[in-house]
Amino acid sequence: MLEERKKRFSSVEGGPWGCVVVLAAFCIQVLAFGTSQSIGVYNIELLRYFKTGAMAISLVGSINLGVFLGAGPLASVLMTRWSHRQVALLGAVLCNIGLITMPFAPNLEYMYAFYGVLSGLGYCLVYVPSHVLSGLYFLKHRSLATGIATAGSGMGAAVFPVVMFKIIDYYGWRGSLYIVSGLNLHLLIFAALLRPVPKKFLKTIAAAEELQTLNVSKKRRKSEVNGCETENITPVNGQISNCDCNEIDTELDVNSTMLSADEKLGTYARLRKHFLAVFTIDFIIYWFSNICWNAGGAIVLIFFPEYAYSAGLSKENASITYTMAGAGSCIGCVLGGMLGNIKYFNRIGLYIGGNFGAGIVTLLLTLKVLHTFAGLFMISLVFGLMFGIILGLLVVVTSDLLGTEALGDGFGYLMFANGIGVFSGPPLAGLLIDMYGDEDLAMYLSGILTCCGGLTMCGVYVRKKLCGSRVRKEITINVEL
Repeated sequence: MLEERKKRFSSVEGGPWGCVVVLAAFCIQVLAFGTSQSIGVYNIELLRYFKTGAMAISLVGSINLGVFLGAGPLASVLMTRWSHRQVALLGAVLCNIGLITMPFAPNLEYMYAFYGVLSGLGYCLVYVPSHVLSGLYFLKHRSLATGIATAGSGMGAAVFPVVMFKIIDYYGWRGSLYIVSGLNLHLLIFAALLRPVPKKFLKTIAAAEELQTLNVSKKRRKSEVNGCETENITPVNGQISNCDCNEIDTELDVNSTMLSADEKLGTYARLRKHFLAVFTIDFIIYWFSNICWNAGGAIVLIFFPEYAYSAGLSKENASITYTMAGAGSCIGCVLGGMLGNIKYFNRIGLYIGGNFGAGIVTLLLTLKVLHTFAGLFMISLVFGLMFGIILGLLVVVTSDLLGTEALGDGFGYLMFANGIGVFSGPPLAGLLIDMYGDEDLAMYLSGILTCCGGLTMCGVYVRKKLCGSRVRKEITINVEL
């Protein structure tokens, strides 16, 4: 009986090691995002210890988050030379070096270098390989696997602020950093669990994907298009849909011919073709939209604990209300992903709604009548929910704008845009606080920038209205693996 259960478990797609890798990726995100997004709890202590302005303090967290997200292309390059495990282990070492030096930092400049740059780069190098590898073990359940891994970011943002407040209360901010660094040492263990995908399994995945392509080819050869223009054909489990025509095209482009043609192109021509494929007008609009809402969201993540404390809450209650943003983000990521999978659902419209929702909620934060524990608790929860909906739609909106072939490259450039946003927003908000002495200005700026993210994305609809666009239809074809 035991042998039979082991055999049945091993036959699950991805196998036991696939489940281990997904769990390791989940734990990596709990630690990485939990530590980076909870730096706002330390801002309360750093402001009073260094007796400096809000702009200087905000740079500690904004540099860390900016490098964390912005160094994604570097991680991708390293993964082409080393294994996912090796890159993740390097990242675990770098982030722990940056953390363990924090208690000895004599000034903020050291914190910028070690925590901001070194730890931020380390978190990026441990996060990207784990997230990618968690999807490589799976084909049919790839979306579920990466979704489980991504849930770790919201879990970390929900748990770590309370944990950090408790240890700061007992050991002081310097002493607490030893414990945080000790927790992050577990990244070495989780990175070591990122076992490379076995060659035999890679061959199985490749064969399954080839079977999908063959099935798509057979389906297309059996029918012809009659007045229906199609651009995407996605082989997934489902029935043929989203097509107003009665028949489907018979012709299929030969990939080998296309590849041989690409190989004949020079380096400059290939790069030009690559950028033209990714940086379409719609994607450029989307890219700038991401800069805006990341700048606004980062202001809340870094300044909210100090803002709640200044509004009259105790440090403990301020950290508790801050955790609601992480809890709401967990729910929002799942909700956004579920709504985005509904047939005929307007994903770009939902993305725009998430931007406006998060921006309006942040503007409501400045109302003095809401400066109570219950008011700030609900504001933080709703903000996290809107923020999570945006996060849950990032991949699918990128796919809608670029198609699946350019998804990987497009998402890498999108991470860079996110890094620009989180790096620029908090220092600008801190400068306003230093100049005018009003913390409400930071929240006004956050709300306006986040709403600008949604307003910018409306440019996609404006472009289509003014310039017109080809009808984009997606055909879903049933494939039996």
